[in-house]
Amino acid sequence: MHVRLDGVEKGRERIRFLLDGEVVEAHEGDSIASAMIAAGKIVFRKSHSESDRGMYCGMGVCGECQILIGTESKRACMEKVSEGLAVTRHPSRRILQVDRTAPAASIGDWLEISTDVLIVGAGPGGLSAAIAAARYGLQVLVVDERALPGGQYFKQPSLEFEIHEEQLDRQFLQGRQLIRQAEELGVRIRSGTAVWGTFENSKVAASSKDETLLIAAKRIVLSPGAYERPVPFPGWTLPGVTTTGAAQTLLRAYKTVPGKRVLVAGNGPLNIQVAEELSKAGANVVAVVESAKSPFASPVAGLRMMFSDFRLTCAGIGQLAMLRAKGIPLHFRHVLFGADGTDRVHTASIARMDDDGRILAGTEKHFSVDSVCINSGFFPQSELARSLGCEYDFDHTTGTVIARRTQDGRTDAEHVFVIGDASEFGGARVAACQGAIAGYTIARDLDPGSVNDRVLARLRSQLMRHRRFQRALWRMYRAPHFSAELARPDTIICRCEDLDLQTIERHFSDGSRSLASLKKASRAGMGRCQGRYCSSLLASMCSRSGSTSHDSDFFAPRPPFKPTPLRTIAGSCGQAIQPSDLLNTNSNSANILP
Repeated sequence: MHVRLDGVEKGRERIRFLLDGEVVEAHEGDSIASAMIAAGKIVFRKSHSESDRGMYCGMGVCGECQILIGTESKRACMEKVSEGLAVTRHPSRRILQVDRTAPAASIGDWLEISTDVLIVGAGPGGLSAAIAAARYGLQVLVVDERALPGGQYFKQPSLEFEIHEEQLDRQFLQGRQLIRQAEELGVRIRSGTAVWGTFENSKVAASSKDETLLIAAKRIVLSPGAYERPVPFPGWTLPGVTTTGAAQTLLRAYKTVPGKRVLVAGNGPLNIQVAEELSKAGANVVAVVESAKSPFASPVAGLRMMFSDFRLTCAGIGQLAMLRAKGIPLHFRHVLFGADGTDRVHTASIARMDDDGRILAGTEKHFSVDSVCINSGFFPQSELARSLGCEYDFDHTTGTVIARRTQDGRTDAEHVFVIGDASEFGGARVAACQGAIAGYTIARDLDPGSVNDRVLARLRSQLMRHRRFQRALWRMYRAPHFSAELARPDTIICRCEDLDLQTIERHFSDGSRSLASLKKASRAGMGRCQGRYCSSLLASMCSRSGSTSHDSDFFAPRPPFKPTPLRTIAGSCGQAIQPSDLLNTNSNSANILP
């Protein structure tokens, strides 16, 4: 289908790649995932039980979109398609046949570099921190796993697409402005580079396709963002069921929609925004399902939002008005409780619920769909902060780990700052303010007296205003908290290891008294996502069973944090170099930074 996205056009020339030997057409700049979905090929891998799986998170966290390029396992959402590329859907547990006569692949020695400030994550917070620090002459290196800077909020369209900047929306333009500011100030942005380990003296290991860096920095700013909180329901592992964030990435980065008939469900304003964007792009949004009451039922919260950020409040009202004008049903105080299908999702079922989250019998509605997008909140990405020795608070009920920090973002490890959604979920404006405050604080650390007190005072005042807006917003969107309450006995809880609710409950009844013992007995939480998408669910089940969960039971922040090829880890550290040396085109490391 033709997808509309103002200011963004894919190239007219098509490229072709092979999927299980079949020729599939794509556009230069597409990810493998977006190209497959645009072509209607939404099955990416087989689970351990041989069931079909499709893309879920769209940001490289869940591992559901694993495919094979040759014999190497890759995440389709993070890999660009290219002419003649041979892609194979990932099998379940099949042992791959490796050509042992071929030379071993290697990316060479590690490059050991140093910089004043290392920033992990190129979203609103990371870019704002980089700009603030660079304004005072500090050497700043930003590493980000995505192909382009901007993060989840300011995600940018592929460089290979044709961009008409005068037609882009405000969100695109704000992101482009931040990126340009950073580049003009000499910030070195290393995209396509994943941080996977920390070592002695707080050195950070990060790898791209071609290089592995061991980075030493005087100050480290962590702004890796968050990922979407899972709420399992029957059918949530079907191909075609994705997070709302994944659908937005498909649209804004790759001009692709997840399906023709889309239902958007969960809790929070992101669902409203993405439903509007998908509708404008040409998708048929059959319904928006929100577990909170109607926003118009909270006039006091609405007024507080108005006083805190009039423009943003009007934008939210405008999104709701547009959905109403298009006749898209808005079901408040409803919940998505099931999805059905064979090769992909075909039906989504919703129902009204009471204030405690109990489904009211007789209120069920069913929709014919080919895509379901869900978002019920977020979890911060905390492994980097934990691995660097930062103290944190642990919520035993939700399994949320949040680093302790001052109002400037500084943790108890004084050289480490945590900002943005990795520290508290507050959206792009809160993250940007926190980033700027952290950047200026670092400049003052390294050059006392360089930053005027009034600069920080102004930013702190802005941060308080943005936080007031967020408090009012989430009061408006207050809803019952779901963990595994919607799951049936055969509903998958641990997606990676294919473990359903009844299997996990049996392990608890058979003697597992903690998450640690459950892991040993069942491998729950030990798959590719390393428990990111099931640990909170398991913790809730653990509490209900009378067992105990501890922070040490959760995802252990030991390198590598994410599945990393052994050839990337192997190799010796090279001679230490400065970030400026990486721009020397006569150096063998000239391609380290763009």
